[in-house]
Amino acid sequence: MNEFDFRWALMLLCLLLFGMSFAVLLWAAWRHHRRGDVEGVNFHSSLAVEIAWTIAPCIIVLLLVWPTARIFWTP
Repeated sequence: MNEFDFRWALMLLCLLLFGMSFAVLLWAAWRHHRRGDVEGVNFHSSLAVEIAWTIAPCIIVLLLVWPTARIFWTP
């Protein structure tokens, strides 16, 4: 795989991640809107949510950096 193809593959991966996250955001907003005035769950100070909120972007960044570093550091 040459550098040009690699860049396109990363671009498509980023667009796929954006599309998936935007779809989930729209679905969650639509579902919340349909529920009406039901009191939501308070997840502030939830250790599990805070850990997931921190680890998920780290994993995404590592998945994008790993192939990039491998291509540019390989002789």
